[in-house]
Amino acid sequence: MERCFDFPSGDRLVCTEKAAIITFSGARAVLSSGALGGGLRYDLTAAFNYSDCGRAGICSPMDGRSMAEHQAAAAIKLGLDPGHVTGLDTAANLDNMAVSVKRCGRMWAAAAVSGGADVNAMCAGDPSSLTESGGEPCPLAPGTINIFLLTGPAMAPGAMTELAIVAAEAKAALLRDWMQGSCASSALATGTGTDGIVVICPHGGALINGGKHFKIAELAALAVREAASEALYRQTGFCPESQHSVLSRLRRFGITPETIRAQCLSETPASAGRFRRTLEHLDKDGFMVAAVSLYVHLIDQLSSGLLSPGEAEDWFGHLAGEILRHYNSSAPYDTSLPPAGRINALICGMICENLREQARLYPEP
Repeated sequence: MERCFDFPSGDRLVCTEKAAIITFSGARAVLSSGALGGGLRYDLTAAFNYSDCGRAGICSPMDGRSMAEHQAAAAIKLGLDPGHVTGLDTAANLDNMAVSVKRCGRMWAAAAVSGGADVNAMCAGDPSSLTESGGEPCPLAPGTINIFLLTGPAMAPGAMTELAIVAAEAKAALLRDWMQGSCASSALATGTGTDGIVVICPHGGALINGGKHFKIAELAALAVREAASEALYRQTGFCPESQHSVLSRLRRFGITPETIRAQCLSETPASAGRFRRTLEHLDKDGFMVAAVSLYVHLIDQLSSGLLSPGEAEDWFGHLAGEILRHYNSSAPYDTSLPPAGRINALICGMICENLREQARLYPEP
């Protein structure tokens, strides 16, 4: 399927499953993080976002020995001149790209965003494993948030750079508001490991300010947030409803359905179906989601030095006690474990209790 979007500038975005191409209707100033056509350019005619993966999630091998060569090959496949375009790369289905336009009088900003953050979300400063050497390609995990940001007024280079910063902050704010955990640490994510951005405006350099005190930055941030939220939902189902989950809150601490299942079934044998139904019920229970949300927020406050160990310990114990009282549970709360380990053990204990009671009342054949 092909989807087309016309921006107030006359530029046109065409999205298919494999590519999203913005064709410029006139001279443009373009600030890009792309390997192809990256940096500040005034001679480009288009910008593209290219997907290397099919619907099954299997990505094609890289064309060439560097990302620039790969993107140049992609440009040729798309019928574009690689010397006068800039490109971004993604594993997302680009039919899921989302567009938002925000206006104030004659001023406008638009964002076109593709994204997935479920398997490659990271926090700036997370431990890294790669070091580039001699331009050789590095293997990267799929999962990228790519942003095309277009503005109506012409912007000076410094103002375009400010807008790129604002766009990155808007993306980070969305992920943190929706409690997306990092896949590389126990921190909340600020993006993914492979995010890209292209800022596009008319050539001429009229506005010299793009910071958050200025209306153009407000419009840009609102457009990025709205487009990113829709793109993430279209690609992976990521939204406040999907995040209303105990497991979503705990995944960044290494607590997953698999780890809980291994611990519970080693203590209390049960069928896979019975375990799954019990975990799913607890995972979406409103009281448990709220209590665990408060518990992990305490962990974050403790890790950041905003609470002392003594202050946090009082509330860890209080929340655990409220959970046990609410569910009339006698599961152990082991204070010898780290805080994340304690809530994991508590949840496993509650599930084991429930499985034993189910086995007593409804024995499995």
